[in-house]
Amino acid sequence: MARRAGKKRRNLKNRRENKKLLLTLITAVIAFLVILVFSRIPSLSEWYIQNVYTLISTALSTFSGLFPFSLYDLFIIAASLYLLKLILFVVIRRTNFQRFLNSLIRFTVILVVWFYFGWGISYFREDYYQRTDNKEAMFNAKNLMNFTTRFIADANNSYVDFDVMEKEGVRQELERSYNSLHETLSINYPNGKRRPKKMIFESLYTKMGVSGYFGPFFNEIHVNNYSLNFTYPFTLAHEMSHQFGIAKESEANLYAFLVCTNSNDERIRYSAYVSIIGYLLNDVHSLLPDEYESIINSIRPEIIADLQRNREHWLSVRNDALSDIQDQAYDAYLKTNRIGSGRENYSEVVGLLISSYDIYKKDKQAPNPNFGDESL
Repeated sequence: MARRAGKKRRNLKNRRENKKLLLTLITAVIAFLVILVFSRIPSLSEWYIQNVYTLISTALSTFSGLFPFSLYDLFIIAASLYLLKLILFVVIRRTNFQRFLNSLIRFTVILVVWFYFGWGISYFREDYYQRTDNKEAMFNAKNLMNFTTRFIADANNSYVDFDVMEKEGVRQELERSYNSLHETLSINYPNGKRRPKKMIFESLYTKMGVSGYFGPFFNEIHVNNYSLNFTYPFTLAHEMSHQFGIAKESEANLYAFLVCTNSNDERIRYSAYVSIIGYLLNDVHSLLPDEYESIINSIRPEIIADLQRNREHWLSVRNDALSDIQDQAYDAYLKTNRIGSGRENYSEVVGLLISSYDIYKKDKQAPNPNFGDESL
């Protein structure tokens, strides 16, 4: 009798597990189908970002802003430990495979739904030209040459030597600039809060060459404090653009450049030019190889020195193995989210700038004398 009762309990338990697994699978299929619909209809994704995401970003960033440390980093640690626990328990037979599968699928569904509906649908929204009604200029050697000549002249004029910068002052000035441009850039403002947080694994990210990242699960911005002063404003503006729902790296670079160059502070404007000029030179090297040397010679020696200093600054701590792994993983991540060029998407900012440079360029005001006077 005891044996029969035990068998009956096991059968009942198995049926419950089967029911849970079936329910989990149905939920997973529905979730992935909904995400697939968003990925195929940019206008629907655009509506979501403009109307729903702004509420989510406000709620998440307000909550995460209550904590001085990165919730995203802690969440990644907790999620990794939970996944390790699931695997370990099935290996040592503390749980059966069916329960393990149910837990794994449920865990994956929660992560995917949280990621996409918390921010990731930004990857599927309309592109920059559709959102802003700007016309895309042809990207060819002639247009590139004309743009390069003008860009380098403006970059040379923007040069300023500075050793001090107060980070909160940078953030406030970038907020002001984002606010003044938000309608023309087709972003919601304020769209939550944006206070950069310290990376918990900053040393590891530094070895991988990561200057900043956006944590989508809690709507958090992270900027690597290893960054040099003259690159910090652009990096912060780039990560802020992600928080506004700009997912593509090329568009994030464009928004960061436009916001920085429309700043009232000359140091933030210079940060934009020195941060973008490398992408421009890469395109010049590919499309205008005969002009490359003369173009390099037309750049102020001080800017070349800053570019070289920044390169050596990061190479001095780079770990090749970690950096390659990070590059490959991020490349795969971007391609999974319909960014076909992967990490090359960063450099596509040049084409966007050729189409937008004159539209957003304006006469700059005198620098704000009250803007920051403390070292990093």
